[in-house]
Amino acid sequence: MIPLAGLPQLAGLQVRSIEVHPDAVIVEADTTIPYASCPQCGVCSTRVHSRYTRTLTDRPLAGTPLRYRITVRRFTCRTADCPRTVFAEPIEDLAPSHARTTADLADAHTAIGFAAGGEPGARLAHALAMPTSPDTLLRRVKATALDSGPPPRYVGIDDWACKKGQHYGTLVVDLERGRVIALLPGRDGKALADWLRRNPQVEVITRDRWPAYAKAAADAAPQATQVADRWHLLKNLREVVENVIARFGPQIHAAVAPPVPDTASPPEPATPVVSTPAPPSEPNRSSAQATGREAKRQARRDRHQRVQDLRTQGRSIRDIARHLRMSPKTVLRSLREADRPHGNSGRRGPTTVDPYRGEIEAWLAAGGTNTADLYRELKLKGCRVSYDAVRRYANRQLGSSGKPGRRSRVHPPPLSVPEVPSARKLSFQFACPKPRADGDEPSFLDRVRSRVPELNAALNVARELVDMIRKTVTQPLADWIATATGSGVPELVRFAAGLRADEAAVSAALTTAWSNGPVEGHVNRLKAIKRSMYGRAGLDLLRSRVMRKG
Repeated sequence: MIPLAGLPQLAGLQVRSIEVHPDAVIVEADTTIPYASCPQCGVCSTRVHSRYTRTLTDRPLAGTPLRYRITVRRFTCRTADCPRTVFAEPIEDLAPSHARTTADLADAHTAIGFAAGGEPGARLAHALAMPTSPDTLLRRVKATALDSGPPPRYVGIDDWACKKGQHYGTLVVDLERGRVIALLPGRDGKALADWLRRNPQVEVITRDRWPAYAKAAADAAPQATQVADRWHLLKNLREVVENVIARFGPQIHAAVAPPVPDTASPPEPATPVVSTPAPPSEPNRSSAQATGREAKRQARRDRHQRVQDLRTQGRSIRDIARHLRMSPKTVLRSLREADRPHGNSGRRGPTTVDPYRGEIEAWLAAGGTNTADLYRELKLKGCRVSYDAVRRYANRQLGSSGKPGRRSRVHPPPLSVPEVPSARKLSFQFACPKPRADGDEPSFLDRVRSRVPELNAALNVARELVDMIRKTVTQPLADWIATATGSGVPELVRFAAGLRADEAAVSAALTTAWSNGPVEGHVNRLKAIKRSMYGRAGLDLLRSRVMRKG
């Protein structure tokens, strides 16, 4: 007999034999404690009724699965009126009742389930010589009791997408401990309000500006201080600045565009014709989208007029295209439109030449220039497309303006035209300016602001709020709202009205140290876990894995 009392999990057992097989190590053992307590009445008994063999699987030994075959005794209860007449002796140090795996192996499976999920976890467990099924892993994960911890006082909330655009949930994080404490269905605020009513000790709630969360917090936790998220405030302000810059698009292009030189040679020097952009129409204060659309229409009209002016001065199609950063086809279409650009050209649809695209591109790569030869080659291969269709397709690939053949590479020197960034890029330059050392040239946005006074005034108002969000300037929020309302800029007026509706939470964000940043980090972790389960897991399993400590 080999005593194994030195191992805590095998105390009270003696080994009869150890068999080493290629696929497993089998340990046969007997129990040594002469008595057992009845699980019903608790009275000890020494009367052995019978014996049976219990098989348990343990963690692998040197990469080989380890199994115990333990002879367990059944005892007869000595209490006459006990409903349990016969019971089996427990092996609590090794495994709970009715279990087929040891407690150590069950803990290992639980850790694998939390880390990798069902199917990936089962593959990992098989590679680690602890094979089990995906359902067993998920069942152990769901059965694990989560540490509730002390009641939270400072919480952050945010939404997450179960299925983007259709189903959403709500994440609640304890900001003191940095742990997820609740995963609620929906983002309409109903489940959040119920959770807040069950936790009246909450003192601070950080959130984004989602109206449902603001209403739920105000109704269910009036004692708590609501704090708006500073990152979302800065994001919303950047979007407002983007709309402002887009509305001033024609003025920006006119301010940075150089004068167009006159290349024609008339008898007398002529004054270069420079198109003056039409003054922007009064923005529609009731619709920001209508204002943006009108700015884009005006930009198309200005570009159309510049094409007409350059063509009148005798510039070639390709020269105009290089000067205005347009394609030759767009220049041709603009010249054909005598009145104004349509703006709804759309994309080119499929053509009958598409099946022969490979042959045409190979022919062009070999240096072919005569489309008649190309058409004859395609016709020999069974092509039933007309010659004109082949010619147009080949000319589009060559970048032609209508005539096939080799193109001349001699061009007049290109005009120096500054590249105008999009309104989105300029808004990021405003919200996140790069530090500039002494002697560096001013950024494009700085140059534009010096040339467009109306835009500069609007951005100065927005800059005050940026400094307040970053806490470099201390100023009452009510003062900034009054300044933005009196600025006359439609976008800032609407934004200030939205801040006034949530003024208490925004003011708390500008004056306190609480932030919703930790919640955003847990949302990213939740997305990683959800995607690792291929989006097919239920809320209960997702809640267990997300709320797991560590």
